[in-house]
Amino acid sequence: MARTRITAATNDLIDDSGSILLSLVLGEQIEYPIILEFVDDVNDGYIFEAAVVEGLNDGVGSKPTTIQPAGIQEALTVRTCTNRGVWSAIAAYNIEEYVEYNTLHYKLSEGSARVNATPPDSDPLWELFNPQTLYVQLPDTLGGNYNVSPAVDAPIYGFLELRVTEPGTAIFQHTWKPVRGLIEILFSPTSLVP
Repeated sequence: MARTRITAATNDLIDDSGSILLSLVLGEQIEYPIILEFVDDVNDGYIFEAAVVEGLNDGVGSKPTTIQPAGIQEALTVRTCTNRGVWSAIAAYNIEEYVEYNTLHYKLSEGSARVNATPPDSDPLWELFNPQTLYVQLPDTLGGNYNVSPAVDAPIYGFLELRVTEPGTAIFQHTWKPVRGLIEILFSPTSLVP
């Protein structure tokens, strides 16, 4: 069997489907769900960090290739739902808490302090949930103080990244950066009207 030359690198041992483009309108505030397929449950002691760094925007809408010197750097809030373990008919549950029931996970999507003997798979206030899900919160202030503002046909950009660090109890603590890319911030007429 012939071997390839050491410099003929063709296989990437860490798969990367590429970077993302997340498009927002100036002043929007959203929570973006991300599923981390390489973890069993995001509540197993992982550390999550997300940040956006202002790009060197040119005012005509071109995608930047570098960051704005001394530009805005913003840490984003990363939220996870609360794992309450196996469902119990006598426990009280709050919105955004999830349970395991018959090998599936369910998240309480409405109500609070709910005590109900009806199992989650028969209760319309519970929905199926993937415990690999976390939420990155994008505030309405994102891009509002950049050196360049978005124009009608000229968006502005920031560089986005999510970092995931394994719990400190691991033999070798892994750190992944599974989400990275650009946030495109579009012009908003309502942001101009007092």
